[in-house]
Amino acid sequence: MIEIIKLFFPNINSFRSVMTETENTSISRERFIDFVKTLGLLLLIINSFIFLGVKKSGGEFIISNLSTSSDSFMTISWFTVGMSLFMFAMGFSNLIAWYSNVGRDGSQWNYLVDRINALIGPVLVWVIVITASLNILLNLNMIPDFLTTFEDGVISSVEFSLWPLWMVSIYLVMVMFAPFTIYIHKKYPYLGITIFITLIILIDSLNFPINFAYLKIFNYLFFWLAIHQIGYFYADGKLQLINKNIFPSVAIFSYGYLYYQLYINKLFLSFSSYRLSDLNNEDPPTTVYFIASIALLSLLFSFKNILEKLLHYKYFWRIFSFLHSNIYTIYLWHLIVVLSIYLFALPVYVGLFYLLAATLVFGNYERSIFRLSSNLLKRVNPLQPWPTPIKARFSMGNFSLAWVSALLILLGIVHLTLGGIGQNGFFNLREFYFMRSNTFEGMGRIITGILLLNVTVRGLTYKKRIIFVSILFTLSSLFSRLIINESITYFEYGFNLFLILFFIVLLLQKRNYKIQTKVK
Repeated sequence: MIEIIKLFFPNINSFRSVMTETENTSISRERFIDFVKTLGLLLLIINSFIFLGVKKSGGEFIISNLSTSSDSFMTISWFTVGMSLFMFAMGFSNLIAWYSNVGRDGSQWNYLVDRINALIGPVLVWVIVITASLNILLNLNMIPDFLTTFEDGVISSVEFSLWPLWMVSIYLVMVMFAPFTIYIHKKYPYLGITIFITLIILIDSLNFPINFAYLKIFNYLFFWLAIHQIGYFYADGKLQLINKNIFPSVAIFSYGYLYYQLYINKLFLSFSSYRLSDLNNEDPPTTVYFIASIALLSLLFSFKNILEKLLHYKYFWRIFSFLHSNIYTIYLWHLIVVLSIYLFALPVYVGLFYLLAATLVFGNYERSIFRLSSNLLKRVNPLQPWPTPIKARFSMGNFSLAWVSALLILLGIVHLTLGGIGQNGFFNLREFYFMRSNTFEGMGRIITGILLLNVTVRGLTYKKRIIFVSILFTLSSLFSRLIINESITYFEYGFNLFLILFFIVLLLQKRNYKIQTKVK
């Protein structure tokens, strides 16, 4: 309980730890990846400041996205596809973390726990603080319940403020599939990436009947897995073997193609949607979004040597590391700060001060786990490959529990992303294709998911108790839907029944008899 409370208070030691990490940065640290990761989230923040606008008209607050209505701003969005940079960097980090994990005789479930815990702390702090604050402001009538879009639609102000959770959702999916995609990459690296790209093009190109329109959402998976997979190629040294002159050529060709499609074929080519428009390339991702992602990555690789030289300057590295150690917190808080600037008519510089204050107060958890100088891993390159085969401890019971726990967290995060918390009642339903849930279910899934995930590596004494509580929660979530007379689909019944049976099987297991090693 004390550790949870500490999440919400600043700690001077976290600043000291950042400085210590910065001064002791490993000589083999891949600083370019740190730059790409941080730049990716910074570009998403910059997008919000330059693309979004809110004005009051006729008693309504009308929100607009300039990248969808101006060719100039639309073109800028081609160079600010920060989510792709972030996912590429995470592909590198996740593969290196896998090597580090198995090097410590780690397990597949331990890997899931470590990668998810690294981000979920800042997310929980932000969700709780921002939700409480927004609901207080709503009850005091200081902010509007809804914002009006230029397409005469409406969007909940709470839901819009929680848009950064989309990044968290995508990140969770990448981590959940990492054991599988790492296996594919080790066995069939080029075939795997080719299949992902082919599926992106096919799903984006085909016109599905209305009854099968949900198939488009699979591009969320295949698109980000492809970008994530490219990060694997950099982690194992394959991208470094490409002639450096290739990258500028790819960047020029890709951006040339986008210019051609915009001015000749009049395609809609904004890559920053914020879910404010029905027509977009981000929700779900499209083929041209993939081309823009490759273009920006190629552009950065064209200047890689210059960037790495800059990152080795001592004072620049210190400033950059402080930004890097707070980047998740800055990203999560930035949109509510941007919205506040417009709703309360604040100067931009005041918003920046608010963002800095939020970082200093609520960034303690992220700073505390910031690491630059681990001695457990070395740079991976063709001249210094990792020994093969790479083995990880495997237990069907523990791994399946960790994976299902991650799925529960993901579903809870998706619900909060779509509907916020408590604005229209704690039992207000939100629908996501073939699944619906209320706020009670969304928050409960996140909490039980985190507890179950961590019980696989610590607190084994409480494992059965937490599983039993999870069964009770699953039953109560169904009951909460019934008492408000909301229908439950057969799919939802089946999903919840699977969860209950899964938990019962784990309860009846006396112990894990076998822990095997799997070749990855």
